[in-house]
Amino acid sequence: MRQAWCVDLLWMLLAIAVCAGMVYAGYRIEPHRVSRDGKRFLCTGQWISSSGDNEGRRREVWISVLPSGQLEVDVKKRLHHEVTTWALEGKGSTPAPKRAAYVLRTLSSGATQRMILTMPAKSRAVTILDGLLPSPRM
Repeated sequence: MRQAWCVDLLWMLLAIAVCAGMVYAGYRIEPHRVSRDGKRFLCTGQWISSSGDNEGRRREVWISVLPSGQLEVDVKKRLHHEVTTWALEGKGSTPAPKRAAYVLRTLSSGATQRMILTMPAKSRAVTILDGLLPSPRM
């Protein structure tokens, strides 16, 4: 009887470890989906402060590239979506390996907000966003 109890305890601990591993993996996976033309895509975004520090947590954002070159950003927050228009400000100088990072800023008349988008470096959306980057001023 004692051996059966030990085996049950072992299976319980193994099940808890597997569930904890799945929760950890679920938070580490970055979603990414791109349309065929690369003008609508899903990636992760995070607001950044004026000093360049991260604010809040990473969120899934849907990006639509408008014909004017502006970006329509749809951020899901709990049960509602927040859709705003942003402009591409620049490309991140030191992204993680095999990742691309872009900095966006709001076009509203209020305080300037910035957001950083991260996605795989081999994504179709990278070529579209690189084409929208502002040219360097001389």
